[in-house]
Amino acid sequence: MSARRSAGLSLVELLLAMALGLVVAWGLVRQYSGGHAAAAQLQARSDVQDAGAYALGFLRRSAMGVGYFGCNGRGGRLQNNLNGAWPDLFEFDLTRPVQGFSYRGDGTSVDLTAWSPPLAELPREGPGGTLNALVDNTGIRIDRLAPGSDLVVFRRLETPANPLVARAGPDDPLRVANVEGGVLSSGDVALVSSCRQATLFRITGIVPSGGRLALLRVPGAGLYGNAVGRSLSAAGEPFGGDSGPQGTVVGRVLTEIYFVAAGAGPGVLSLWRRSGVAAPVELVEGVTNLRALLGVDGSPDDGLDGLNRYVRFGELQPEHRIRSMALAVTTRRDDEERLFEQVVALRNV
Repeated sequence: MSARRSAGLSLVELLLAMALGLVVAWGLVRQYSGGHAAAAQLQARSDVQDAGAYALGFLRRSAMGVGYFGCNGRGGRLQNNLNGAWPDLFEFDLTRPVQGFSYRGDGTSVDLTAWSPPLAELPREGPGGTLNALVDNTGIRIDRLAPGSDLVVFRRLETPANPLVARAGPDDPLRVANVEGGVLSSGDVALVSSCRQATLFRITGIVPSGGRLALLRVPGAGLYGNAVGRSLSAAGEPFGGDSGPQGTVVGRVLTEIYFVAAGAGPGVLSLWRRSGVAAPVELVEGVTNLRALLGVDGSPDDGLDGLNRYVRFGELQPEHRIRSMALAVTTRRDDEERLFEQVVALRNV
């Protein structure tokens, strides 16, 4: 073997090999970085798409059920047997099946007057504790709300409701079937509803008997207590007919409040929902804004039964008849942002 062939690589050859290796390594790093960035971008797009779909799904389901009071429709009589007047009972005010608060502030303020109408009646946490709520520590933190975002409220009868099992006179006890999934508890504010009338009352006790529940409604103090001497029907009519209960049900009143507020993660906004008398729950992360418009018949006496304008909640007038709701949510993840919109018909309002 010659001396040249046994000497190994020269310095020039070694440097050249190292340079080629660095070029190849740099190319691999560039390729990996580009692939990683593309994957992150695709993931962000998927996240904003999913967040928008989930958020609109929650809102759509609540909107479609708003105003459902059993077979008691818009023409049925609605009676309040609690001490508090309807406007004082935000969580149970069935005279306003759909309600909301439109943001009108400067884009940074989150005080009560930054929304129209103001948030004064909202169940919330204040300096002195929980306000406008049946249960303590369940209010909304106003200081955590997202500036620029609306709040939307839907009210209905919770399902499945418990059917009445026997005709009940205005002063008779209410006896209902103990159905699977129909949850009633002592202390609940409930609605007894037939096709002709419906009455709000407080359940003060439940006596089970042979698959049936007898619901007690003893008078009490405070806004949420049953009024003294008030029967279930101001007109003196029974719930049910000669042949039985005839579609009368008893169920809890469900008020759902949707809003955008600071989420669990740092710097994250999310869609939240306060359902019934429970504390708010974070539903969808990455929702940065919620906007709503009401489709109304602004001229209900013109003989044309259909919507003819869209208004914000602060512009709603007593003569307006609500027909639909236009919902819009904005979602964001990293640099990806998207707007999702949908119009939902409101059948029961």
